Amino acid sequence: LENYTKLYGEFGFIDFTPEPDTVIDQAKKVINLTLEFNEEKQYFVRRIEFVGNVTTRDKVIRREILLDEGDLFNHRLWEISLLRLNQLDYFEPLKPETAAEIKRNAKDSTVDLTLKVKEKGKQSVGLTGGVSGLAGSFIGLSYQTNNFLGLGETLTFSAELGDRQRNLLFGFTEPYLFDRPISTGFTVFSSRFSFDQARESALRFGQQVQIDPNLVQNFNQNSKGFTIFASYPLKKFSFMRLGVTYGFTDSNITAFSLSSQLLFEQLQFRNLAGPSSLRGIRSSRIVPTLSYNTIDSPINPTRGKSFFYSLSFEGGPLQGNVNAITNVFETKYFRPINKRRNVVGFRLLAAYATGYSGLALPPFNRFFLGGEDTIRGFDIRTVGPFAYVPQTTAPQFFFSDPRQLDQFGNPVLRAVSVPALVYTPTFPGGDTQGVGNFEYRIPLAGPVTLALFFDIGVNGVLRRSQLQLDPGGVDLLRKQFPNTTINNQLNLASGSNFKLRTSTGVEIVVQLPVVNAPFRLYWAYNLNRLRQTFIAPTGDFFLTDEFKRSLPPGVLESQILPQLNLLIGTPRPLPFFE
Repeated sequence: LENYTKLYGEFGFIDFTPEPDTVIDQAKKVINLTLEFNEEKQYFVRRIEFVGNVTTRDKVIRREILLDEGDLFNHRLWEISLLRLNQLDYFEPLKPETAAEIKRNAKDSTVDLTLKVKEKGKQSVGLTGGVSGLAGSFIGLSYQTNNFLGLGETLTFSAELGDRQRNLLFGFTEPYLFDRPISTGFTVFSSRFSFDQARESALRFGQQVQIDPNLVQNFNQNSKGFTIFASYPLKKFSFMRLGVTYGFTDSNITAFSLSSQLLFEQLQFRNLAGPSSLRGIRSSRIVPTLSYNTIDSPINPTRGKSFFYSLSFEGGPLQGNVNAITNVFETKYFRPINKRRNVVGFRLLAAYATGYSGLALPPFNRFFLGGEDTIRGFDIRTVGPFAYVPQTTAPQFFFSDPRQLDQFGNPVLRAVSVPALVYTPTFPGGDTQGVGNFEYRIPLAGPVTLALFFDIGVNGVLRRSQLQLDPGGVDLLRKQFPNTTINNQLNLASGSNFKLRTSTGVEIVVQLPVVNAPFRLYWAYNLNRLRQTFIAPTGDFFLTDEFKRSLPPGVLESQILPQLNLLIGTPRPLPFFE
């Protein structure tokens, strides 16, 4: 009966009433059903008016309405119009049963529609601060308006300073260019990302963690650049949009630990003679996108679905010195259940990236999972493959020289440097990732919501050829250690590539009305923690005949070789915390 009401509502029969008439035949055990349709009048739209839009221009609302004066009233188009208005997030949520007043004129078979809206704060200036798994501790100043001058334009300026990130951004978006549904805009940004794995581990455990600072990731990435973008619906009033974005970014990486330095400098991502330069990494990219979105709210969705696909193409004829192709697909689905009191939500994300024309992915184009936007309960940048970078070192070893005696007649303690090959652990990131999120949301009171969640994700290296080491450095190691097999590419730790991770838990979400953003607090239990201990490959050393002759007889075998074997043979567990 509801479906018939909606169907007739699409043809102007807004007072249509279906009446079922049942006749029970007890002898034959059957029911005869007759539907009596009372169509009533067919109505046309005479006038559409708006109430409550103090600053928002009428045309901003009218261009989202799929009905015009003189049209046959279509209840389905009216509901879609309200959905489009809700997606703008200019007003408090509009519900079909209460958002409009419909006045009938039975004599003329017309209706007058009066849409009642309540505007949200269209602009805010605020001092913000907090602690986030992705941003760390931060404080920021922001200005944003999502309805600039009442024309639907978005103007954004933000400055954020923190122990992990520093971001400066200015952006502008015009949703209707030349009064056509062409969304255009630009952003200009400057950012710094600082990641110190030892510091993150200390913060997590609430105490200093005894760990070799050279075996963890510690680096800064500074970037600046701009983007310009445009999108257009494939059909008039369609939720499917085709877009394109051009962006240019100039990045510099500074490594503070041996692990990061070896990873960034020895990986051959720039195809340079010698270590890949970490200064002046220029990315020029164009990103076509295809999207579909019927989700009713960008902040607190309750129904609808969406999908998004982008193909980022960097370098080649676009210049720059980064050649990379990145594919990203994301889909979301929300549905109200339990008499529309609760909401079930799904999200699926898949991505793949690769270099081309002899160049590999730069470090910041690779994927790292963990944190509140991927797999809750796992720290950021901790879900991914682990690897070991070969390096040469020349530690000093002490021995007692029987050829030299001190004033008491005891052998003098001398030092000698011996070249040795060791393997340093590192986190190269993946080129392929997949993330799935499930949520069951229960409203508690006012803006407070409880969500039960289950997250699943995997991250790994599909193209190991993209992890080539610097040929010059590998050749030098092979000459120094001729009896050792040294691979041309990064050695991945067995069992770490494409290791499935899952977590489940509960999250409290509070919608903050002033900043129009959620405050999130969650507890998670990691179902698939990586409890395996990874041991670096055994290293090697090479002693020349000249070096052997320089030592007293018996000293090499009795004193130095035991120390060397202890250095290269001692397991070096990967410092990793989940």
